[in-house]
Amino acid sequence: MSFIRKNKFVIIAIGIFLILVILAFQVVNMFFPEEGKALYGNRLDGIEEVELTDKKLGNMESDLEEDGAVKEAKVSVTGKIVEVIITVKDDTSIDTAKGLNTKVLDALTKDEKKFYDIQIFVKKDSDASNFPIIGYKHHAKDKFSWTKDREAE
Repeated sequence: MSFIRKNKFVIIAIGIFLILVILAFQVVNMFFPEEGKALYGNRLDGIEEVELTDKKLGNMESDLEEDGAVKEAKVSVTGKIVEVIITVKDDTSIDTAKGLNTKVLDALTKDEKKFYDIQIFVKKDSDASNFPIIGYKHHAKDKFSWTKDREAE
């Protein structure tokens, strides 16, 4: 009992400090309620069943690079978007570049096409005015949407 009497101000200060820490924690949770949750929420549920392996992505890259119009291809996955970046040769037409989407789609199974969105970015090393072009396919759609064609200058 004498310890409490001698140190009553220290004990009161520790008690007040603990109460302030608990209140601060509650205020932070009130202003930032989603802090500990996943970046994509539940949108990636089921991705384990149709997960794209590095080997499959590498095969897709090599299939694209076998095409005569392609200089380089890079394929990656972010969340549920398959991102394909293709560098084509300078003499490649827009129609030929848009036709590369079939190689991407052929590399994916039916279930993968229904789960992943696909984004294709086609560019040239030169400063062509009608490039780059971007194609996007939503997982629920069958066809790609392409950026508006620009006339060559």
